[in-house]
Amino acid sequence: MSQIMSSEKETLALLTGIFHTQLLTMNIIHCDTQEKMMNMLRIQGRNDWTTEQILKLATDNKIEWVQGSDDPTPHNTYKKQMNDRLAEILRG
Repeated sequence: MSQIMSSEKETLALLTGIFHTQLLTMNIIHCDTQEKMMNMLRIQGRNDWTTEQILKLATDNKIEWVQGSDDPTPHNTYKKQMNDRLAEILRG
């Protein structure tokens, strides 16, 4: 069980870093389909990540998103909106 939790923590940390970089470079706007998003995540993260795995993390609102310092949106709202959008893309 602790190995699963450790693996999930590692995945979440990697995802946060990947999405932070993608937002900074604005490359994420090109990942507007399930295929494009998962290709980017597998290249930047782990090749063995599945759509279902990432979708579950997004649906459960577990992925942390780095928010711009001038964004007035409450962080929990921002996080939920970003995870919801990611889930929408991954559902196709």
